[in-house]
Amino acid sequence: MRKNSEFIRKFRRSVLHPLVYGAITGAAVGSIVALFVTCAKVVISFALGLYENADGPLTVVCMITCALICCLLTAIIQTLVPSSKGSGIPLAEAAARGMISVKWLRSAAALIVGSLAAFLCGMPLGSEGPSVGVGGLIGDGVGKLFKKPVEFRRYLITGGASAGLASAFNAPLTGICFAFEETHRRFSPYILSAALSAVVTAVASSQAVFYGFGHIEYLYSLGIRAGAAVLPRFELSQYASTVDMFKVCLVALVCGIVCAGLGVGFNRAIGALGKLTGKIKSTTFRLLPAFAATAVCGLCLHYCIGSGEATLEHITENSALWLLFTVLAVRFLLTTLASGSGATGGLFLPMIAIGGLTGLIAARVSALCGIPAEYTPNIVMLCICAFFAATVRAPITAVALSVELTASFANLLPCVAAIAIAAVLADLVKTEPLYEKMLEDLQAATPLPAGNKNIVLSGVLSDDSPIAYKRVRNILWPYNSLVTDLIRNGEELVPDGETVLKPNDRITIHAERVDPDFFRNQIGEYIELDNAERVILNSEN
Repeated sequence: MRKNSEFIRKFRRSVLHPLVYGAITGAAVGSIVALFVTCAKVVISFALGLYENADGPLTVVCMITCALICCLLTAIIQTLVPSSKGSGIPLAEAAARGMISVKWLRSAAALIVGSLAAFLCGMPLGSEGPSVGVGGLIGDGVGKLFKKPVEFRRYLITGGASAGLASAFNAPLTGICFAFEETHRRFSPYILSAALSAVVTAVASSQAVFYGFGHIEYLYSLGIRAGAAVLPRFELSQYASTVDMFKVCLVALVCGIVCAGLGVGFNRAIGALGKLTGKIKSTTFRLLPAFAATAVCGLCLHYCIGSGEATLEHITENSALWLLFTVLAVRFLLTTLASGSGATGGLFLPMIAIGGLTGLIAARVSALCGIPAEYTPNIVMLCICAFFAATVRAPITAVALSVELTASFANLLPCVAAIAIAAVLADLVKTEPLYEKMLEDLQAATPLPAGNKNIVLSGVLSDDSPIAYKRVRNILWPYNSLVTDLIRNGEELVPDGETVLKPNDRITIHAERVDPDFFRNQIGEYIELDNAERVILNSEN
């Protein structure tokens, strides 16, 4: 009986709870993200229409005024809610890793409103980054509403973030890979359980919303429909022969090198502009150059603004080569300026647009070398994935993205070749992955409590501890902490990643540069702290 009750307890804690609460999180995230993406498409379409039809002095003045109002609104939102600055992905990652604690409802609302204000101006940012951030925040909210311990809430944050990405792209596999490769950069069965259940229910609920909205003719024309992909125009061509495929593989190697260079430049440009604009104390003046540049570029060449979908729809393989280079250069500079300034919005779709434009140029050059023009979509897609891998440094996610955005395995080998080359070369030049650098900047910008100390805590695991029967490596420990000692049945053990913690184990945890009270409250949800000499504070921070 004791073994059966222990098995049931382990099953509920390790399998059932992550699946159930992950599904609740996913259903909420899918519905909210679907509504947000729909609003974003309407706002972006409206903004592009205004720029495209701006043909007189009055309309030009109106657009510039609109840009200034959007800039002021974004500045007010970011002043009231600093966590709404930039892409929502670093915010979700920081919360999932236990680096920060945020007010989930306030931050989610600020991300949505702030990004819509940027879209109304035509800012070259996408809705997928805020979707990830909002999804993670909703996961945190679900955990708090059901009064779950902090470690379990971090699983729900991870699942919610993955669900947000999967809903925005209609790409469930990409969302699950994102949880492992980007959010935590490690594998855990508990992360898989939370991400899998959240992604499945999120995609189902978002597709239900999109199906309902798809019956509205205007929304249908914007791509709001069940099963719609991010890049519906690029349908891959099947290779006529193995020789053709290997020719494209050779092109993929060259494209991987080019995309690595572009990715490194993209990351460094965002970092440099972020440092430059970070010196400006006024939020309004920090954002003003990006909003002003967007308005000017929109009035001169409206293909260069917006999230990127319209760019890839209007700029095709038949466009003049000089136009491709011009739009690529302008979008590259404008996107880095927008992101560097801290404007609210994501970078997934803008990166897809930059990679797609690079692919169109590569296809035109390849045609001069004898590669059939029918393989243009294939080359475009491998450049999109290679550029993504070079900037984010998430090759497995890039491979999943290549399959899900095209619903085809025809281009898998060339894509893998380009992704591998781009990721390896970008890593060799010691450039930090895009979101890791943003995460560091977010952490640096977060004020540390004055009482931060190095701290050591000891305690005993109870039967109801959320970490009982888990391996050390599968537990989401508080940030900057490490298990150093373990005593079981009076015997001292050296814990490692494979050690399974059991009730009545006494463990000692070291943490560096943490707020003692906050850390003690977190660890108190993992173990029953000793009554006597609960904490030893070092003399230095």
